[in-house]
Amino acid sequence: MNLLTAASAVDGRVVGDDAVFEQVVTDTRDLHGGELFIALQGEHFDGQDFAQDAKRSGAVAVMANRQLEVDLPTLVVADTTRSLGQLAAYWRQQFEIPVIGVTGSNGKTTVREMIARILESDGPTLAAKRNFNNHIGLPLTLLKLRDFHRYSVVEMGMNCPREIGYLARIAKPTVAVITNAASAHLEGLGDVTGVARAKAEVFLGLQRGGAAVINADDRFAAYWLARGHRHKTVTFGLENQADVSGEVESSDDAIQLEIRLPEESLEVTLNLLGWHNARNALAAAAAAWSVGCGAEQIKEGLEQVQPVDGRLQPRQGRRQAHVIDDSYNANPASLRCAIQVLARKAGSRILVIGDMAELGSEAESFHRAAGQYAREKGIDQLLTTGTLASLTAEEFGIGGSHYDNCDALSDALSDLLGPQVNVLVKGSRGARMERVVEALIEEA
Repeated sequence: MNLLTAASAVDGRVVGDDAVFEQVVTDTRDLHGGELFIALQGEHFDGQDFAQDAKRSGAVAVMANRQLEVDLPTLVVADTTRSLGQLAAYWRQQFEIPVIGVTGSNGKTTVREMIARILESDGPTLAAKRNFNNHIGLPLTLLKLRDFHRYSVVEMGMNCPREIGYLARIAKPTVAVITNAASAHLEGLGDVTGVARAKAEVFLGLQRGGAAVINADDRFAAYWLARGHRHKTVTFGLENQADVSGEVESSDDAIQLEIRLPEESLEVTLNLLGWHNARNALAAAAAAWSVGCGAEQIKEGLEQVQPVDGRLQPRQGRRQAHVIDDSYNANPASLRCAIQVLARKAGSRILVIGDMAELGSEAESFHRAAGQYAREKGIDQLLTTGTLASLTAEEFGIGGSHYDNCDALSDALSDLLGPQVNVLVKGSRGARMERVVEALIEEA
């Protein structure tokens, strides 16, 4: 793309010569030469301060909200974050390929990876990396689209109303998947009904003739079906009648799952932990079926999926302990799923949790309920850190203990490790429970 074309797409003006750029970056550490550097502004940083660094690292142009003292062609815009989204929306429209957008409270990343593995067997597929699911990450993903891509899979996250709608209008998906609605980000959405409404915003960007893929087992299924009625709807579920249904035959160290598509069925072995991942597989199968994939392609793709980092990821711990790293994030529903996985393990079962964030006025009750549930499911010991997580340990009772920080918790946990010990670690992103995981596997 050249800078003049970009200026037209974002209603900006070019200062200096035109320039051709190969990629778009917002972090100078990602520069390799030939890119447009977009100088974003945040509460604690201003990307314009790094314009000289960008030039030294090979940027051929910069986007900023004012003319800068740097010897680079500059695309001047009113708001660099907004213009990043506009540029991505323009670029996405240059490609007539299926784009699948995935949203939901839980399972987004796993479903995204499942869909990507399925589609890759048919052709080059652009999928989001890491947690590129917000107003920065999604546009950056779409700006990587190239002529050789046959498909794209993007993930849409949010913290408050209208975010999903904004992302959907940029991505213009041909298939929109809602995995579920659960108690997450309640500070910005009020309650789970607010979450469900926000997830339905994905239909605002769904292309004419596109497919709305909906979880028939979710209590908001009828609401989503009503919101998506102008589009083709495809349902998936384990419990209720659905277009793509399934039956779990086993869900210990691997999931044996029968998937029933509208005209054929398949047997799949998933290399994942947790009964809930069977439903994630149905969501991926429904999305893939919506773009023309058949049973064999779906089976091949699903059986290639490996655990995503920090999401129920089995790891070898010190002293031959079995560690399940679920530290990436947490909300009440995903914590219950994690507890169910741990409860099925033979041997000693130790649950380690940090605070769950953004739960609003119900934060204390959710944390207490987690302690009760862990006790009911037969968890042997519960170790916590974080202000709210202390309530979880308190509610758990005998066998529950609380620590001031991750280091103190890790030290105490070290004495409990052994060959027949299972440790599951979970917490919200801000709790940084991956520090505990690293201590558990150090020199394993």
